[in-house]
Amino acid sequence: MKYDFRFVKYQGCGNDFILKDETSGLRTPDADRSAMAKFLWNRNFWVGADGVLFVEDAPGVDGSMRLFEPAGNEADMCGNGLRCVAAYLMTKLGKEDVDVLTGDGVKHVSRDGEGYRVDMGPVRTLRKDLAGYVAEAGLPEDSMLQFRVDTGSDTVGGSIVDTGEPHIVLFTDALDSVPLVKVGEGVNADKRRFPESVNINYVQVTGQHDISIRTYERGVFNETLACGTGATACACVSLLLGKVQPGPVNVRTKGGMMRIELGPDGRAVMTGPAVRVFEGRLEVEV
Repeated sequence: MKYDFRFVKYQGCGNDFILKDETSGLRTPDADRSAMAKFLWNRNFWVGADGVLFVEDAPGVDGSMRLFEPAGNEADMCGNGLRCVAAYLMTKLGKEDVDVLTGDGVKHVSRDGEGYRVDMGPVRTLRKDLAGYVAEAGLPEDSMLQFRVDTGSDTVGGSIVDTGEPHIVLFTDALDSVPLVKVGEGVNADKRRFPESVNINYVQVTGQHDISIRTYERGVFNETLACGTGATACACVSLLLGKVQPGPVNVRTKGGMMRIELGPDGRAVMTGPAVRVFEGRLEVEV
């Protein structure tokens, strides 16, 4: 089928997206959305992006978002993509805050200076909360903050949490030299343990309230410049394990900075940028 549509290119800390507004009610079938994502991500032959965002109407909220990634799969959630959708809706609707329906529920987003503040919801650390992502008999029904990870060449201690997406968090003193892609591929080769794949993050603590991270994203199956749910996971694990001091955590990614806060109720708040890069028109056949 042929499609001719306008799009907007957005990026959040270098994590970039093609945004297609389908609030008029003319929605692309999921199979075609998946097919589009499989080739539009290519930066040599098409627009290039880490995913394609489809914005729709939904009852009781300002809009809904669905993200299709280069592998053709639909992501459960995306923090950077959410900020981009919220920025788009705020501009379109003339509002300072919006509610957006995601695969992880409704998220409230508000302007915060030049950035956007997102209520990410609860950080889930219990085995029962991660049952849809981790399939291994015998794991205890308790915290997954202490978790053994087989990297394909070694077994190391780490944590796994759900911040709308499943994230493994590993600490290192040499962030620049870790073989992130190799580890990401090695971990995700174990489909018995991770049938839906999993995101991999390495964290280096750089100060009492500061960390630097690198993220390998499932669906993209490569390192990305930034990951909002990954930044949230890394900051919250750092706080819960006492790696950093209580309070807001500044998270440096390859693409920019985010600030993460963890409330006493276990809910996380992410603040970061969302930038409208350009608009265009696409003619595609899928």
